[in-house]
Amino acid sequence: MDRITKKLFTQAKRVRQNAFAPISHYKVGAAALTKGGRIFSACNVESATVTLTTHAEAAAIDQAVAAGERTIVKIIVVVAEKAPVFPCGLCRQKIAEFSGNAEVIAVTMRGATRRAFIKDLYPEPFVMKNLEK
Repeated sequence: MDRITKKLFTQAKRVRQNAFAPISHYKVGAAALTKGGRIFSACNVESATVTLTTHAEAAAIDQAVAAGERTIVKIIVVVAEKAPVFPCGLCRQKIAEFSGNAEVIAVTMRGATRRAFIKDLYPEPFVMKNLEK
């Protein structure tokens, strides 16, 4: 891993510890690198209604947007599975909306890694012509 990816991994791994997953017990940490060079990290937070559950990847992007950033160039997702797991379809949509073609890195707590670009993972995202960027 290069220096920036290691920093993303460390932050995602750290924030994953704060995940609130009493239903699924599936804790996720994510860290997103913006075009402006800033890093935003978040974890998943489950809700009793399940539909209000916040996904780590989406939450990290939301924080970036709230801070004035609009372009994600790299996002890392950390889980405690045996194999790396890429983001779900909802998060792929959000990554696609806020990146040109962000690198998506899936990593386990032990460091097993898979890499792809969002256009390969999600080649035809929903788009609206008038979305504000």
